[in-house]
Amino acid sequence: MARKCKAVIDLDAIRANYAIACDLAPDSRSIAVIKADAYGHGAVEVTRALEGVAPAFAVAIIDEALELRDAGLTKMILVMEGVDGIVDLESAARNNLTIVVHSESQLQDLEQATLLNPVSVWLKVDTGMHRLGIDPDRVEDAVTRLHANKNCELPLVVCTHLASSEDLDSNMTDKQIETFDRSVTNLNVLESIANSGGILAVAKSHRDWNRPGYLLYGNMPFDGVIESASDLRPAMTLQSEVIAIREVPATESVGYGRRWTATSRAIIATVAIGYADGYPRHAADGTPTLINGQIAPIVGAVSMDMITVDVTALDGVKIGDPVILWGPDLSVNRIASASGTIGYELLTGLTARVPRRYLK
Repeated sequence: MARKCKAVIDLDAIRANYAIACDLAPDSRSIAVIKADAYGHGAVEVTRALEGVAPAFAVAIIDEALELRDAGLTKMILVMEGVDGIVDLESAARNNLTIVVHSESQLQDLEQATLLNPVSVWLKVDTGMHRLGIDPDRVEDAVTRLHANKNCELPLVVCTHLASSEDLDSNMTDKQIETFDRSVTNLNVLESIANSGGILAVAKSHRDWNRPGYLLYGNMPFDGVIESASDLRPAMTLQSEVIAIREVPATESVGYGRRWTATSRAIIATVAIGYADGYPRHAADGTPTLINGQIAPIVGAVSMDMITVDVTALDGVKIGDPVILWGPDLSVNRIASASGTIGYELLTGLTARVPRRYLK
């Protein structure tokens, strides 16, 4: 039996979401973040869909950038973790990649290397995330060294990453922006701060370059709903089919570990999706699915290849009926919340066993 689950990707939705990011910050340029295989949506296909409108793309590591170069992308590609050592630096130069420099060792490599051509550089400053980046009090010295470095193509961009932009009640973002602004005063550089949360909710984070990621795929990084995100369109619909239906008597259990027991006669549908496909193993009883447009809650533990849902209250469910696991009518954030995780993890964790089908 052929595998029934698939992820349907609406490329028009991605283009529309990118346009929203641009409209919210008309004085900025928006670099489309397509790391982690475009958050599970397929980096090559998403890049081709945006190539005509986005001036640049961002990935996490050099291998992701080289995949896009091999696919024919000629536009700017930013490698956000930078490169590891002289060999990768030489590869970045050969392939016209833009690199982030976030440490003294990377800065020294750039000073000591002999490259065929200079590379464009983004200098990352740690304003409070405490993950990557140089200290704010070292930015002026680093900028001076980069401006004098023959391997650095100007203009230089200084960037940072917001730690709590999804938390609208936190003052962390304000503190980070203040720290950033103090570090770049009078340095004659371009700037980049805003991620998806900043683009949607923090106008003062909009600078020369913004970096839309999660919102590009139609999802909000916030727990609630804000007006600026109301027109975002989820681009991925994860769907499968009912492959079996059975009656379960009262007091009988369903699934591994007997997590769920019927309190009365129940009709249980088995759906071809499981944690080997990337569906969250920790999805709780009651996590919603959609069958024929109606909510059907998960009952019993998620298996490697299947889930079981309660369709007792639904009329006419039959084998072969389509099942929506998440999509425009069932937010991936809702499924993530019921599974003790975040939507980012669900999208990027979708495995290669799930074929992607693209709506052009």
